[in-house]
Amino acid sequence: MQLEQIRIMIPDELIEYADYAEEFFDFLPNNQGLTEEFLYAHQHTQKETIGVYSTSDQKVGVLDYCEEICRLFSVLQGPLLIVARKGYAGRLYVAADRNLIIHEDAYAVAPKIEYAEKINIDWFAQHYSIEFQANRTSTQGIGDFPRERFKKMKVVIPKIEFQNELADIYKRRNTIVKQWRNLQNTIETSVDAIITRHKVT
Repeated sequence: MQLEQIRIMIPDELIEYADYAEEFFDFLPNNQGLTEEFLYAHQHTQKETIGVYSTSDQKVGVLDYCEEICRLFSVLQGPLLIVARKGYAGRLYVAADRNLIIHEDAYAVAPKIEYAEKINIDWFAQHYSIEFQANRTSTQGIGDFPRERFKKMKVVIPKIEFQNELADIYKRRNTIVKQWRNLQNTIETSVDAIITRHKVT
């Protein structure tokens, strides 16, 4: 198992809630019509912007925060938990932008008001992303992870203090993984350069 797939077990005595995910989260609107052509034709020019997200935690575009865009699309306020519906179906990540728009290939969820102070969405995304991806509609070809599938996932929510501790651990883990991959890329590039020079000479 790869380091980024490892998650920390929740001791029984620290479990606060256990139920289907629909008990804890509200579903927020996503948007159609966000084509590459639209994003290219509406590149931002203002200081206040809206991040556009889809199946990855990397923005697919940035739009101006203006009346026209707010009229055309549902603009949400982050941070929010984003769920990939297609592509890497079931992938969870957090978009922290002040203003954001969600593409139709994903959807956003937020803890219900009664759980707003009980769920750390950074922890939830890191803890459950691999498990949710494993439950997409198909593991072959194009899988899907619709809202109904999210709703019926069984989740365990520990005490918020434990969530916060784990969120910090997962964040450090991600930093280590990123540094390791960068090192691997540097080594591979250096080896390729040596081989290329050797062949030339």
